[in-house]
Amino acid sequence: MQTDLILYDAANSPCGRRVRMTLLEKSYDFEICWLNLGFMEQKQEWYLKLNPAGLVPTLVHGEQVVFDANVICEYLDHVIPEPSLIPKSKELQVEMRMWMAYEMEWAKPFREAIYQTYGKTRLQSTHMTETALVNEIVSNTQNAAYAKFAQRILTEPADEQRLSEYIEILFERMSWMENQLLDNRPWLLGDDFSLADITLAPRLDMFPFIGVDDLFERYPNIGKFMQRIYERESWQASALLPDPDKKRIRVSASE
Repeated sequence: MQTDLILYDAANSPCGRRVRMTLLEKSYDFEICWLNLGFMEQKQEWYLKLNPAGLVPTLVHGEQVVFDANVICEYLDHVIPEPSLIPKSKELQVEMRMWMAYEMEWAKPFREAIYQTYGKTRLQSTHMTETALVNEIVSNTQNAAYAKFAQRILTEPADEQRLSEYIEILFERMSWMENQLLDNRPWLLGDDFSLADITLAPRLDMFPFIGVDDLFERYPNIGKFMQRIYERESWQASALLPDPDKKRIRVSASE
Protein backbone atom coordinates (compact mmCIF):
# COMPACT_ATOMS: atom_id res chain seq x y z
CA MET A 1 0.00 0.00 0.00
CA GLN A 2 1.38 3.39 -1.00
CA THR A 3 0.29 6.62 0.63
CA ASP A 4 1.31 10.24 0.24
CA LEU A 5 0.08 11.23 3.71
CA ILE A 6 2.16 10.89 6.89
CA LEU A 7 0.53 11.75 10.20
CA TYR A 8 2.75 12.40 13.22
CA ASP A 9 0.60 11.28 16.13
CA ALA A 10 0.70 9.97 19.69
CA ALA A 11 -1.13 7.42 21.80
CA ASN A 12 -4.43 8.67 23.20
CA SER A 13 -4.16 12.05 21.54
CA PRO A 14 -7.69 13.38 20.98
CA CYS A 15 -6.32 15.83 18.42
CA GLY A 16 -4.61 13.06 16.50
CA ARG A 17 -7.76 10.97 16.58
CA ARG A 18 -9.85 13.68 14.94
CA VAL A 19 -7.41 13.69 12.00
CA ARG A 20 -7.56 9.89 11.82
CA MET A 21 -11.36 10.05 11.81
CA THR A 22 -11.34 12.62 9.02
CA LEU A 23 -9.09 10.49 6.84
CA LEU A 24 -11.17 7.38 7.52
CA GLU A 25 -14.42 9.21 6.76
CA LYS A 26 -12.86 10.03 3.40
CA SER A 27 -11.64 6.45 2.88
CA TYR A 28 -8.08 7.68 2.38
CA ASP A 29 -5.02 5.59 3.23
CA PHE A 30 -2.30 7.11 5.40
CA GLU A 31 0.79 6.37 7.43
CA ILE A 32 1.23 7.11 11.13
CA CYS A 33 4.56 7.94 12.71
CA TRP A 34 4.14 7.57 16.46
CA LEU A 35 5.78 9.93 18.95
CA ASN A 36 6.07 9.28 22.68
CA LEU A 37 4.85 12.43 24.44
CA GLY A 38 5.95 11.24 27.88
CA PHE A 39 9.55 11.16 26.65
CA MET A 40 9.13 14.53 24.86
CA GLU A 41 9.83 13.08 21.43
CA GLN A 42 7.65 15.87 20.04
CA LYS A 43 10.35 18.33 21.13
CA GLN A 44 13.10 16.82 18.98
CA GLU A 45 14.90 19.28 16.73
CA TRP A 46 13.86 17.56 13.50
CA TYR A 47 10.21 17.58 14.56
CA LEU A 48 10.27 21.23 15.62
CA LYS A 49 11.28 22.03 12.05
CA LEU A 50 7.94 20.54 10.97
CA ASN A 51 5.88 21.89 13.85
CA PRO A 52 7.44 24.76 15.82
CA ALA A 53 4.85 24.33 18.59
CA GLY A 54 6.24 20.86 19.33
CA LEU A 55 2.77 19.32 19.51
CA VAL A 56 0.89 16.53 17.76
CA PRO A 57 -0.56 16.05 15.26
CA THR A 58 1.37 17.19 12.22
CA LEU A 59 0.48 16.14 8.68
CA VAL A 60 2.98 15.85 5.84
CA HIS A 61 1.30 15.66 2.44
CA GLY A 62 3.99 15.53 -0.19
CA GLU A 63 5.81 18.86 0.17
CA GLN A 64 3.01 20.40 2.25
CA VAL A 65 3.34 20.43 6.05
CA VAL A 66 0.25 21.24 8.12
CA PHE A 67 -0.02 21.45 11.91
CA ASP A 68 -2.89 22.02 14.36
CA ALA A 69 -5.64 19.38 14.23
CA ASN A 70 -8.44 21.73 13.18
CA VAL A 71 -6.33 23.27 10.42
CA ILE A 72 -5.34 19.79 9.25
CA CYS A 73 -8.94 18.61 9.10
CA GLU A 74 -10.05 21.62 7.08
CA TYR A 75 -7.05 21.18 4.79
CA LEU A 76 -7.98 17.54 4.22
CA ASP A 77 -11.55 18.51 3.40
CA HIS A 78 -10.22 20.78 0.66
CA VAL A 79 -7.72 18.36 -0.86
CA ILE A 80 -9.95 15.28 -0.47
CA PRO A 81 -13.32 16.90 -1.12
CA GLU A 82 -15.58 13.83 -0.98
CA PRO A 83 -17.42 13.25 1.19
CA SER A 84 -17.44 16.85 2.37
CA LEU A 85 -17.29 17.41 6.12
CA ILE A 86 -17.68 21.19 5.90
CA PRO A 87 -21.21 22.49 5.25
CA LYS A 88 -21.87 24.58 2.16
CA SER A 89 -23.86 27.17 4.09
CA LYS A 90 -21.76 30.11 5.35
CA GLU A 91 -23.94 30.27 8.45
CA LEU A 92 -23.27 26.61 9.24
CA GLN A 93 -19.57 27.07 8.55
CA VAL A 94 -19.53 29.80 11.18
CA GLU A 95 -21.41 27.53 13.59
CA MET A 96 -18.95 24.70 12.88
CA ARG A 97 -15.99 26.91 13.75
CA MET A 98 -17.70 28.15 16.90
CA TRP A 99 -18.02 24.53 18.05
CA MET A 100 -14.30 24.15 17.31
CA ALA A 101 -13.53 27.28 19.34
CA TYR A 102 -15.69 26.00 22.18
CA GLU A 103 -13.69 22.76 22.30
CA MET A 104 -10.39 24.65 22.24
CA GLU A 105 -11.50 26.72 25.23
CA TRP A 106 -12.39 23.83 27.53
CA ALA A 107 -9.42 21.82 26.26
CA LYS A 108 -7.27 24.12 28.44
CA PRO A 109 -8.61 23.00 31.86
CA PHE A 110 -8.89 19.47 30.46
CA ARG A 111 -5.15 19.39 29.74
CA GLU A 112 -4.41 20.64 33.24
CA ALA A 113 -6.55 17.83 34.63
CA ILE A 114 -4.72 15.30 32.44
CA TYR A 115 -1.39 16.35 33.96
CA GLN A 116 -2.79 15.51 37.40
CA THR A 117 -4.13 12.10 36.33
CA TYR A 118 -3.32 10.23 33.13
CA GLY A 119 -0.06 12.10 32.62
CA LYS A 120 1.19 10.78 35.96
CA THR A 121 0.06 7.20 35.46
CA ARG A 122 1.53 7.17 31.93
CA LEU A 123 5.00 8.06 33.19
CA GLN A 124 4.76 5.98 36.36
CA SER A 125 3.79 2.92 34.33
CA THR A 126 7.21 3.03 32.64
CA HIS A 127 8.78 2.31 36.07
CA MET A 128 11.60 4.66 35.15
CA THR A 129 13.68 6.40 37.78
CA GLU A 130 13.97 10.17 37.71
CA THR A 131 17.49 9.87 36.36
CA ALA A 132 16.49 7.49 33.59
CA LEU A 133 13.57 9.72 32.63
CA VAL A 134 15.73 12.81 32.48
CA ASN A 135 18.34 10.98 30.40
CA GLU A 136 15.65 9.84 27.96
CA ILE A 137 14.25 13.35 27.59
CA VAL A 138 17.70 14.93 27.27
CA SER A 139 18.34 12.58 24.35
CA ASN A 140 15.36 14.19 22.62
CA THR A 141 15.70 17.85 23.60
CA GLN A 142 18.30 20.12 25.13
CA ASN A 143 15.65 22.34 26.73
CA ALA A 144 15.94 21.56 30.46
CA ALA A 145 12.47 22.90 31.15
CA TYR A 146 10.86 19.83 29.57
CA ALA A 147 12.84 17.43 31.76
CA LYS A 148 11.90 19.39 34.89
CA PHE A 149 8.25 19.37 33.86
CA ALA A 150 8.31 15.60 33.34
CA GLN A 151 10.09 15.09 36.67
CA ARG A 152 7.32 16.95 38.48
CA ILE A 153 4.65 14.87 36.78
CA LEU A 154 6.49 11.65 37.66
CA THR A 155 7.28 12.42 41.30
CA GLU A 156 4.80 14.91 42.72
CA PRO A 157 1.47 13.65 44.07
CA ALA A 158 -1.67 14.75 42.30
CA ASP A 159 -3.06 18.09 43.45
CA GLU A 160 -6.58 16.91 44.24
CA GLN A 161 -7.82 20.44 45.00
CA ARG A 162 -6.70 21.78 41.62
CA LEU A 163 -8.06 18.70 39.87
CA SER A 164 -11.45 19.22 41.51
CA GLU A 165 -11.48 22.85 40.38
CA TYR A 166 -10.63 21.93 36.79
CA ILE A 167 -13.42 19.35 36.74
CA GLU A 168 -15.95 21.88 38.03
CA ILE A 169 -14.97 24.23 35.19
CA LEU A 170 -15.39 21.38 32.71
CA PHE A 171 -18.83 20.52 34.07
CA GLU A 172 -19.87 24.14 33.55
CA ARG A 173 -18.77 23.90 29.90
CA MET A 174 -20.56 20.56 29.46
CA SER A 175 -23.80 22.07 30.77
CA TRP A 176 -23.80 24.49 27.85
CA MET A 177 -23.36 21.68 25.32
CA GLU A 178 -26.05 19.61 27.02
CA ASN A 179 -28.52 22.48 26.62
CA GLN A 180 -27.62 22.93 22.96
CA LEU A 181 -28.57 19.31 22.33
CA LEU A 182 -32.02 19.56 23.92
CA ASP A 183 -33.59 19.75 20.46
CA ASN A 184 -32.52 16.14 19.74
CA ARG A 185 -30.49 17.06 16.65
CA PRO A 186 -28.53 14.01 15.45
CA TRP A 187 -25.30 15.98 14.95
CA LEU A 188 -23.98 19.28 16.22
CA LEU A 189 -24.91 21.17 13.04
CA GLY A 190 -28.19 19.33 12.51
CA ASP A 191 -28.75 16.44 10.12
CA ASP A 192 -25.28 16.25 8.59
CA PHE A 193 -22.15 14.86 10.20
CA SER A 194 -19.30 17.39 10.07
CA LEU A 195 -15.90 18.42 11.38
CA ALA A 196 -17.70 19.89 14.38
CA ASP A 197 -18.62 16.38 15.53
CA ILE A 198 -15.14 15.06 14.77
CA THR A 199 -13.62 17.90 16.81
CA LEU A 200 -15.66 17.33 19.96
CA ALA A 201 -15.96 13.55 20.16
CA PRO A 202 -12.38 12.42 20.90
CA ARG A 203 -11.93 14.68 23.93
CA LEU A 204 -15.42 13.94 25.26
CA ASP A 205 -14.49 10.26 25.18
CA MET A 206 -11.46 10.93 27.39
CA PHE A 207 -13.24 12.10 30.54
CA PRO A 208 -12.53 8.73 32.25
CA PHE A 209 -8.82 9.59 31.85
CA ILE A 210 -9.32 12.40 34.38
CA GLY A 211 -11.44 10.27 36.72
CA VAL A 212 -14.90 11.26 35.45
CA ASP A 213 -16.70 8.01 34.63
CA ASP A 214 -20.27 9.31 34.77
CA LEU A 215 -20.19 12.15 32.22
CA PHE A 216 -22.95 10.64 30.08
CA GLU A 217 -25.14 10.00 33.13
CA ARG A 218 -24.72 13.61 34.18
CA TYR A 219 -25.36 14.86 30.64
CA PRO A 220 -27.64 12.36 28.84
CA ASN A 221 -27.91 14.41 25.63
CA ILE A 222 -24.13 14.36 25.30
CA GLY A 223 -24.30 10.64 26.01
CA LYS A 224 -26.76 10.11 23.15
CA PHE A 225 -24.57 12.16 20.84
CA MET A 226 -21.53 10.06 21.74
CA GLN A 227 -23.44 6.82 21.24
CA ARG A 228 -24.10 7.87 17.64
CA ILE A 229 -20.38 8.65 17.30
CA TYR A 230 -19.43 5.22 18.64
CA GLU A 231 -21.51 3.59 15.93
CA ARG A 232 -19.57 5.23 13.10
CA GLU A 233 -16.98 3.10 11.33
CA SER A 234 -14.48 5.97 11.41
CA TRP A 235 -14.65 6.04 15.20
CA GLN A 236 -14.10 2.33 15.55
CA ALA A 237 -11.32 2.19 12.97
CA SER A 238 -9.52 5.21 14.46
CA ALA A 239 -9.00 3.46 17.82
CA LEU A 240 -5.31 2.91 17.12
CA LEU A 241 -2.45 2.57 19.59
CA PRO A 242 1.29 2.24 18.94
CA ASP A 243 2.95 -1.13 18.70
CA PRO A 244 6.08 -0.97 20.90
CA ASP A 245 8.07 -2.57 18.08
CA LYS A 246 6.79 -0.29 15.30
CA LYS A 247 7.26 3.46 15.15
CA ARG A 248 5.37 3.63 11.85
CA ILE A 249 2.21 1.90 10.68
CA ARG A 250 0.20 2.10 7.50
CA VAL A 251 -3.56 2.47 7.78
CA SER A 252 -5.78 1.30 4.95
CA ALA A 253 -9.22 2.88 5.03
CA SER A 254 -10.57 0.02 2.91
CA GLU A 255 -9.70 -2.72 5.38
